[in-house]
Amino acid sequence: MAENAGKIKGIMWIGIVLFLLWFLIFTFAPQGMLESLDFFETEGYFLRMFGILPLAWLFLFLLALKDPAKNLAIIYCANLTAATLIIANLIYHFAVASITGWFVWISLAILFIYNVILFMFKPKAA
Repeated sequence: MAENAGKIKGIMWIGIVLFLLWFLIFTFAPQGMLESLDFFETEGYFLRMFGILPLAWLFLFLLALKDPAKNLAIIYCANLTAATLIIANLIYHFAVASITGWFVWISLAILFIYNVILFMFKPKAA
């Protein structure tokens, strides 16, 4: 369990860095940068508020770093949230409108890979 605890903490640090990067991009990037990243929705309050979700997960992961085995619910919720976000974007792409932004697809791919790795290395319930 001790060697697995080190791995899960490393994986969670990667997640913290990713969430911080996404928070900074969604919240503070200038309009021109968002347009160059080819977001399908670049105006308005929605995109800027979307940056709060990665910030919330960043803080949750920082709290879970103290003892990942005891904070297993945070890891389960991270897996569930990521899976729901990926499925919702796929449904939106195929049912409502085609998502043409490459940054969205790359972000979803990174989130999917990270979600699988986090699921594989999560601590076992005691």
